[in-house]
Parts: sequence; structure tokens; C-alpha cells
Amino acid sequence: MEKSSLQKTKEALGSLAEQQAQELAMASTGIGVDIELIQDINIENDTFIERNFTIREQEYCRSRPNPHASFAGKWCAKEAVIKAVSSLNLGRPKVWTKGDAAPLDEIEINIANSGAPEVILYGDAKDACAKAGVSSIKVSISHIDDFAIATAITS
Repeated sequence: MEKSSLQKTKEALGSLAEQQAQELAMASTGIGVDIELIQDINIENDTFIERNFTIREQEYCRSRPNPHASFAGKWCAKEAVIKAVSSLNLGRPKVWTKGDAAPLDEIEINIANSGAPEVILYGDAKDACAKAGVSSIKVSISHIDDFAIATAITS
């Protein structure tokens, strides 16, 4: 597939996911969705990896059959968590204070005993969630072919 076709597919899938997210958002929950082209996550850039993924995440992703897809899925999950936390209560002031280029290593995506992803928060991310009134975060991650996608729901 050429890049422009991939971009169009990403936009269409993202639009569909956002529509579904808006429907769920009516139920006193926060919801976030992120979709990325796997190739856009630069896993050869050590600074990017160290800045955005914990040691435990790095070890997990590198142990998987497709490390690139695993890193992309975790990246999407982190972005979805930020969106879900931000959408939980639209009347609250902004809770993410480090800006768009902030490192994402304070949001850790691990695998629970059940096999599902679980979110562990540290530092400013934990404070932001407390400020937003988040009591729980659920995440789902998927990747296929050229894309990774994740959805997060907060309450």
C-alpha cells in the first residue's frame, strides 16, 4: 500500500473510532482512541524509546514476535489514556500540564495476569488522573498489518 492510501485508511478508521467514542462518552466515562501507522513509531531512536517507555515496557516489546507493533500499540494506549482522562469531565480545567511533547514514561502499559493490558501511573500522570477524578482506567490494544490502535475508558 502506498503511504497516501494508508493515511486515508488511518483517517477513516480514526473517524469511526471517534464516533463510537462519542457515543460511549455519554455514560459518565472518559474515552480516548488513538490509531497510528506502525512504521511511524521510530523504535530505532533510543532517545524516543527511553523517554516514552519504561524499562519493563521496553523489555516486553522487545520480547514479542513483532516488537515494532508492540511499541506502536503501547504508544497508542498511552495516547488514548491521555484523551480518556481529558474527556472524563469536560468542565474541569486542563489536567495535563507538561504540554504535547511531554514524555509518556509516567503512563505504563503492562500485561495483567488475565492477559489484558493494565495501566500503571507515576508522577505527574498519576497527579493528573487524581485531579481529573479518575478512579479506573481500562485499555484495549490491537494491531494488524500496518496499524496499531488502542481505546481507553476512564471512570
